[in-house]
Amino acid sequence: MPSSDRTLKGLHFPAQYLEVGEVLTRSLNLDIADYYRYCDVSFPRQKAPWATINGKQIQRSNEWMLKICPIGTAPIVTFMAHFPVTSHGAVGMLAITAQTLGDALQCSLDYATLMMPAYSIQRYDLRDQVHIIFDLRYDFGAINHFFTETVVVAFLQIRPFVSTPPSQRPEIHFTHAPIGLAADYEQAFDAKFIFNSRQNKVVLAKEDLNIPLLAPSPTSHLMVKSALEQQSRTQLAGRPVMQEVKRQLQKALRENRVLDAQTMASLMAMSARTLSRRLQIEGYTLPQLQAEVGIEYAELLLLETDKNIAQIAYAVGFKDAASFARAFKRCTGKTPTALRVRITD
Repeated sequence: MPSSDRTLKGLHFPAQYLEVGEVLTRSLNLDIADYYRYCDVSFPRQKAPWATINGKQIQRSNEWMLKICPIGTAPIVTFMAHFPVTSHGAVGMLAITAQTLGDALQCSLDYATLMMPAYSIQRYDLRDQVHIIFDLRYDFGAINHFFTETVVVAFLQIRPFVSTPPSQRPEIHFTHAPIGLAADYEQAFDAKFIFNSRQNKVVLAKEDLNIPLLAPSPTSHLMVKSALEQQSRTQLAGRPVMQEVKRQLQKALRENRVLDAQTMASLMAMSARTLSRRLQIEGYTLPQLQAEVGIEYAELLLLETDKNIAQIAYAVGFKDAASFARAFKRCTGKTPTALRVRITD
């Protein structure tokens, strides 16, 4: 069942995303005023740097664009032709002024909640690959698949800014079937697309993260990052603490670090007692979130590697396979072995 209008209106996205629909509408000789009316946005729109739109408006924007995209071509191809990386606003500017592709990726992940609060975006490193996984946290109804495509494929928009081609084509995974011809996707984006997959994700070669960008600008980068840090702190005061705690835990897990309560509290700029109280109000504890993050990573290891259960338990922070199996079943409803057997079947 789609999320309620009230829930969607509680989400905030950069208003720059409306410019994609505006450019697409104009390119098809349609009335821009009709587009803004459909999105329930005043026209002409006031274009302030930090202006936002709500989730219901971005849902309507996606509905409009999906409706007007020419028949015969996968809609994502038409959409991305009108989607520059700067449509991500300050986060896009931060990415293209970074030193390397890896730095640009990390910038996008660090501030993902500012530009795309509808998704949980996580990075996991497996062997010589980096997996960036996208989980839709709300139900936008009929546009779910198209919306997911726009968010996932947007990560490829950094490629014009890299100094050398990647060593291998990125892989793009979608849990749904193609919207149109599958061949359109690969031809338009020079990537390998895998549909009806287990996850929505981008897979990159880890070595490619070292590729320098064409126009790094340390001064501009620091200026934009400072502004985003201020915006992030302001937003943190109004969003669940558990979201930021999970983000910090995911980052620590990727870097093979363990965060105790005191260290986590310092990262959150609060005392350990305040952090515990804030989490308790939201119905969580730090150990519970640590286990949850570990289980999410374990699912990826079960699906993508041949590590045995004990190795996976140790990799995600459990002392033994038995405690890991109990926690895994409690969180997912199935045992690690059952998940692996089901996928194999």
